[in-house]
Amino acid sequence: MKKITISILLALILSIITRGVTGAVEVETTTSKLIRLHVVANSNSEEDQAEKLVIRDAVLTYVSELTCECQSKSEAVDLITSHLDEITEVAQSITDLTVLVSYETVLVDERVYDDFTLPAGYYDALCVMIGKAQGKNWWCVLYPSLCVSGAITIDDCETLDDGDLLIIKEPEKVKYKLFCYELWQKVKRMFSDRKSLVGT
Repeated sequence: MKKITISILLALILSIITRGVTGAVEVETTTSKLIRLHVVANSNSEEDQAEKLVIRDAVLTYVSELTCECQSKSEAVDLITSHLDEITEVAQSITDLTVLVSYETVLVDERVYDDFTLPAGYYDALCVMIGKAQGKNWWCVLYPSLCVSGAITIDDCETLDDGDLLIIKEPEKVKYKLFCYELWQKVKRMFSDRKSLVGT
């Protein structure tokens, strides 16, 4: 009887682990389809914050036009990474401060937008650091183009399927998957030296 009980417990534990891993993979598959834009102001002064928004708009305009015909994330990545110098020039033309532009995989905390929520985790991101980069930042989804007003809505985004939309639009329905994903991200964080932008 004891052997049967242990076998049932082991099967139950294995089932829970399998479900957890599957849920974490599903969420990571969704987040891996996105490219984030991260712009950090020189400081929190009114002038620097205003300049951050002008630089943001200029970079958004340039990159949105650059990637508007991309049919996949990989196409967008190729175009963005091959035009980092030009993106830097666009940003640099607006300010006398030094601007550093890079494409990185970074750890980002949870972000809540008007009609969707992105869980904390690792994302590919175009990072624009202005001057000392010690001011408040600005985040959005660069690809698919959800940053630009009037571009597309989250529901019309062909990059994301129904499963993806459920994860980011109705997180309450996938709490277990998100819990497993966030746990997996914490484990990865412990063994990773990748840049963290949590709380910036």
